[in-house]
Amino acid sequence: MEKGEHPHREFWNSRYVSGKTPWDFGGVPADLKSYLKARPKGGRVLIPGCGAGYEVAAFAEAGYEVTAIDLAPAAVELARKRLGPGLADRVILGDFFTHDFGGQAFDVVYERTFICSLWPDQRTDYRDRVAALLKHRGLLIGYFYYQTPVLEEGPPFGFAWGTADELFAQYFLLVKDRPVNDSIGLFKGRERWQERSRTAVPAPAVQH
Repeated sequence: MEKGEHPHREFWNSRYVSGKTPWDFGGVPADLKSYLKARPKGGRVLIPGCGAGYEVAAFAEAGYEVTAIDLAPAAVELARKRLGPGLADRVILGDFFTHDFGGQAFDVVYERTFICSLWPDQRTDYRDRVAALLKHRGLLIGYFYYQTPVLEEGPPFGFAWGTADELFAQYFLLVKDRPVNDSIGLFKGRERWQERSRTAVPAPAVQH
């Protein structure tokens, strides 16, 4: 796959159409369940690159107002079908980097196999976008893959040790970091659950 093809909708859509989705956990992972149990008060949560959308229902059941987005039509169709009429409209077909989310800041952004699907040179854009969408003291939570990236072999592209801290430090404070015990084979032994709190440092304006 050439570098210019990576972010294109057609590539990711073809993976869902063909069922070649080795990153698909098939449910709600344990660390997220623990997080939701400890924080039942809810808030506004955004799930970029939501894929099959398993976590949408889990957040909704915990009292959150959920917005999920994916650029692959087949993924959105799958998620909407799985969620049913009650939550299907929570899943948007669109680009996380350019979609207009309505101007209201989120309390939580949930990360699961999205940033590792991006080329490493897109990570600054991801960080800036998340920082712009989160409230002060809002949380970027989820799963981060640690593996020195090899461009010829990815995606997924992991973080070399120390590079995630360097990336996020401009706008975030790491408040929780622990190894993941229920990773699927693709990420086993190299995945961590992390929670980062949005600091007061002004972020770039959200671009629509």
